[in-house]
Amino acid sequence: MITYFIAGVPKCQDFGHAKLIAEKLRHNLPNFSFKIIVKTEAEYRDWMNKFCNKQKWKIDTNPLIWKQILNSNGSCQLIGGINEFFEHLIEYYNVDTRLDKKIKKLIALDNEERMRFMLTKQDPVSRAPAKKVCISGATYPSTCYLVSELLQLKRLQAEGSGRVKVCLHHSDSNKYGDLLRIKHEICDAEFNVLGCSAVTVVHSEEEGLLNCDLLIVIGSIRREENEDENQWMDRNHAKMKRLALILNLYCPEHCKVLLMGMDLLCFNLSVLAENADKVYLYNIVGVTGHHGMVKLPTISRVTGIPISNLHCPPVWGFDGSAEYVDFKHVLYHSGRSDSDHHCCKDPATAVQDYSKVRNKHKYLQSVLQQSESLMGNDGEHVAVSTNIESNANNVERHLCSLPEIRVAVRMISEWFKNDGRITLSAAVFSDGTFGLPFGMFLSQPVCMKNGEWKPSFDFPPPDETVISDMLSKVSDITFEYNLGNRFNMNPREMAVELSE
Repeated sequence: MITYFIAGVPKCQDFGHAKLIAEKLRHNLPNFSFKIIVKTEAEYRDWMNKFCNKQKWKIDTNPLIWKQILNSNGSCQLIGGINEFFEHLIEYYNVDTRLDKKIKKLIALDNEERMRFMLTKQDPVSRAPAKKVCISGATYPSTCYLVSELLQLKRLQAEGSGRVKVCLHHSDSNKYGDLLRIKHEICDAEFNVLGCSAVTVVHSEEEGLLNCDLLIVIGSIRREENEDENQWMDRNHAKMKRLALILNLYCPEHCKVLLMGMDLLCFNLSVLAENADKVYLYNIVGVTGHHGMVKLPTISRVTGIPISNLHCPPVWGFDGSAEYVDFKHVLYHSGRSDSDHHCCKDPATAVQDYSKVRNKHKYLQSVLQQSESLMGNDGEHVAVSTNIESNANNVERHLCSLPEIRVAVRMISEWFKNDGRITLSAAVFSDGTFGLPFGMFLSQPVCMKNGEWKPSFDFPPPDETVISDMLSKVSDITFEYNLGNRFNMNPREMAVELSE
């Protein structure tokens, strides 16, 4: 590739003429490249003499024009002055370089007025590269909504450029046509101000993971009719081991991995983390907070409290095998004022830390004592569980509901924001906080610590019945699939945990 250099004094009419023609060529020819070198009238001749002596050129002209070919060891090839430059352009590009003398004079005056700006414009602007998000399994009805949120998410936008790149992928090659249809829908949507280049379709995980900052994996692997529990879990286990192999080969070290839309989410996360040992343990999380979010309308209806005054109840458990929505630890926000919103723009998806303002915020347990719909006769919360057997008989779920996307986008925003002011529910590696089983991925209240989702140890633990039920389920699964060993085998993660 050739780059043309035009050096001169802005008040010179020939300099402005050459610069204008070069700008028009770059506008019409994407591969045309040029750079401008601006000097004051007092310094130009001295600079030109030194530069020409170094290049062993004998020339005295304003402007001075040369070209440099890529991979030519930095050697410069002299073109000459304005006349030689235009002859060169006519020969190679067949352009009309004629310009009225009055216009040339006006251009020179304009360049002279912009002298200060042109002198400070020489250093190239360094822009952060665009964030890249790869969505694997991206053939569900809500993909457009998810991508629209990601393209507009400020935390993903590269500083100074506002760019986000989203790749759509599916392991089934027969789904390629569906991906193209979704891409075209997104490109034609009003929200997409970044154009068609913001969304691409990739054929392989390797292509999608190249320079990837966030991998979102969606896929429920639903239980088939007449399929027993062990066969179903075996299929999930095999799929996660395959994904782990791909991550070990191609996943960038900084890449974050988010799983959602899965019936056996925590089990899949545990299998993935156990086998994807090249991916940092705390760069792998799962979305579970939406299970609590969808209960808010019921809580609001029973209590008469507006949803805006309720914060999403914590979700505990081995999600997919069993999940528990902790109604009694929903946060009830009383005495709301505008100043209360500065930390939480979307209160329905998050559990705020209101420890310093107990007079305005309290757990809903004290409000619900009279409500038998949500509380047992003894005043304790009623755990809502979903076990493996009942999942098979449930009405088919949407692969990825809008509440789940809403929570996922909130998690991603906080993850890249690296802000530790909120607590929400997510499936993360359990370090034994709350008395939960150690070494597996479990849904629990989490907060941001040094850019990683970690258990929020300040949050009240669930009932002992929840803990004991989880312990029994998790111990059987970990033994059968030989899970939970990675933490003791990975020196990096062991050192991090011990230092804390």
